[in-house]
Amino acid sequence: MDESTYLSQMGPLSFIDASNPFLLLVQPSSFPPHPSSGSAPATSQYITPSSTPEHDFWTATGLGSSKAQTGPSFPKPLSENTPQDFGNGDSLFEFDDPDGADYSSSIADSIRGHVYECGLRYHAYHAGKYAYPNDATEQSREEIKHTMSVMLCDGRYFFAPVEEALEKGGQVLDLGTGTGLWPVQLAENYPDAVITGVDLSPIQPSFVPENVRFYVDDFEDEWVDPVNKYDYIHLRFALHTLKDRKSLMQRVMRQAATFEIQEIDVSNPSCDDDTLTPDTPYAARDALKLLGAGLQAMGADISAIQKTSQEMREAGFEKVTEITKKLPLGLWPADQNLRLCGLFWRTSIMDGMTGLCSRPFQAAGLTPAEIESFLVEVRKAVMDGSIHTYFPFITVYGRKPFGG
Repeated sequence: MDESTYLSQMGPLSFIDASNPFLLLVQPSSFPPHPSSGSAPATSQYITPSSTPEHDFWTATGLGSSKAQTGPSFPKPLSENTPQDFGNGDSLFEFDDPDGADYSSSIADSIRGHVYECGLRYHAYHAGKYAYPNDATEQSREEIKHTMSVMLCDGRYFFAPVEEALEKGGQVLDLGTGTGLWPVQLAENYPDAVITGVDLSPIQPSFVPENVRFYVDDFEDEWVDPVNKYDYIHLRFALHTLKDRKSLMQRVMRQAATFEIQEIDVSNPSCDDDTLTPDTPYAARDALKLLGAGLQAMGADISAIQKTSQEMREAGFEKVTEITKKLPLGLWPADQNLRLCGLFWRTSIMDGMTGLCSRPFQAAGLTPAEIESFLVEVRKAVMDGSIHTYFPFITVYGRKPFGG
């Protein structure tokens, strides 16, 4: 019998007076402590957005820093006809793989390379598969989202009951690992566990804990790992870009004891008061509808997380649990932790907006010039603190039946 538990923080969020947006200051002591279960290690670094003005981020957090003087890191302007870059200067991937048969121990130059479109840099391996860039701006944005996620989850890296397995040296697989921040920080907390990260882009660090390794691969392809290799498989922020979720569920069922997925449901902004109604003109909502249409044209589903619990059960997972938290957009919440999370979320959207929209919007039929014109109003909407918008931040996990 499946057991489904729905935990949430779905009560109305309180907010502050928009005329005094810095009434509540977040002090350094408000960062989550180092709990004992699935939490950020004491050495974890919280990535702060570099593009937020000093009077915004640093005042809101109560942290004075010269970093506030630095502007956003935008990629250098590049022509659409810029040749493919197959240099290996971004990272060096050399692995001593004890299994040997699972993957190649080195990565060819063609896999390390990148392709360029409209001044944005994308992965070259299985080019076009993933909707978003992998350049410096996107990497910074992903690290901001990582920090935001850990804070929103009260310092936890996971909710599934896998701590005992990790302490005993369990095998972990992180799908769509990105810059590898989640595996690296998890490895600090569980030095006996072996954590493997897989991504289409070779953007992970070269120097990592000895129990971490990274591979460039497409996890939607067939897997060559032995059955039941992993104690825990983790997927975060990539579900809405997948082409075949059913096949992935089946692969994970063969390979892992426990599967956990985290995703922000951006299919439609939510609001608990009358600052945003169905009739309110809101360009950010219009952009998300267009994003959904573009992802659909690319074979993906922006609302995939809404179906995950049912899809896990259909794949055979038991004890399927769904946890929903509210992720605010901007500085309007009164709660200090939510306020900072909202600032991180807004910054990640503003910094990466062009990259987030370029491929999906073109797939929906817009030209690059039309996209930039449209995004002018979207940026204004995202920065509008009078609208108290939030998005469901959803975690779903389940386990393979015992003996499966």
